[in-house]
Amino acid sequence: MKLTDLNIDCLLRIFRYCSERELVILCQASNYLGAVIEQNIFYAMTQDLLLCGHRNKPCVEKRTQSPLTYFERLQVGRNWLKGVYLERHYFHHSQMFPSRLCLDSDFLYITHVNYLRKYRRTGPESLQRRYDKEISTSTVSDISDFVKKQDTIFAGRVNGSCFVSDTDAITEQTMHHAKEYLYCVDFVDNVFVSSTDTCCKLWKRSQEFGLSHFDLFMQLQHSFKSMKLSADGQWLFGGLYTDTGRRALRAIHVDSGEEQVLNSNTISIYDLKMKDDHVLFTANFDTTFRIFDRRTDRDVSIWEDPFDSSFYCLEYDGLYAVLCGAKYHGRVNLYDIRVPGKYIQLYFPARTRQHRSSPVYSLACDSQYMFVATDHNLRVFDFKTNYGVERDYSIFHDYQY
Repeated sequence: MKLTDLNIDCLLRIFRYCSERELVILCQASNYLGAVIEQNIFYAMTQDLLLCGHRNKPCVEKRTQSPLTYFERLQVGRNWLKGVYLERHYFHHSQMFPSRLCLDSDFLYITHVNYLRKYRRTGPESLQRRYDKEISTSTVSDISDFVKKQDTIFAGRVNGSCFVSDTDAITEQTMHHAKEYLYCVDFVDNVFVSSTDTCCKLWKRSQEFGLSHFDLFMQLQHSFKSMKLSADGQWLFGGLYTDTGRRALRAIHVDSGEEQVLNSNTISIYDLKMKDDHVLFTANFDTTFRIFDRRTDRDVSIWEDPFDSSFYCLEYDGLYAVLCGAKYHGRVNLYDIRVPGKYIQLYFPARTRQHRSSPVYSLACDSQYMFVATDHNLRVFDFKTNYGVERDYSIFHDYQY
């Protein structure tokens, strides 16, 4: 009688006494045994991994270029925790510029000066070095922020001009005075929002005869550094650039204009992400990453940067992992929202002779890659490697006196 003649229940009972290395050998010895181990053992082991978990199909899976087996998830997830990766540099530019990133499963979108470029994710490297498409208009002004949802891109320029690019055409309209500095934009369906250093405006998009037009229906006297519309478009959540009363997080009801001053004890919010309709993640000037719950109206968890650096941006995997980009040295912190008060890992890009320190202006990631936008280039970290150098800083700060 062969091992493969046993039913699955018997096999799983036997596999309980096998080490992980022995299970891997069995996978290599038999395709049938490999399928049983993959679907019944590695599946359960990888459900809640940071950045590689698959419980409830988190959003990070939609951004992953090529699907990973459950055993590959286990390996890549451990590399994230140990700091094992290969680093590549892309798109060096001598002029300093705060690029913005957006990641899809097939493309990476990145801004530089007055254009937005789309790079295909194929081949042996993580990214093609020649762009697939350039999205821009005749206006010569830097792009400060953009949002992509499905096939629609909404981008804002520092001079207050914004454009929408979709499958039909590109429509551009001046939404703010040229003397204002545009910080951020967002949209849901036909509701579009733009914010400058002076005010925030809400617009309704109307289309007629194939042409688009934006009609202003609300103006707020707030300067949001970052903001997000809820999935149903009913609420606008914004982080003020500065609030002396240390209540920089606000919620605005889109239909009525009702404003709620949320009880988050922070003076300035640089980036904001939504976990769901009730829970918000904020990257703050005061060197903290915070989780705010609207149901209790308070910060339910607070993490402080171990080196007292402000956080410029953050990225969420849709499950338990949050990446925060710091102000200095291009550093990225990995946090597990189940582990209070402690970072999980730190990632430091390699230093060059010309450029020794830079903020992290924007972050994007899938299960295998992390994309980091710095002053002068794009850094890409590849965690699917068996021969990368281990850079483990998980207990680095414990040795500080």
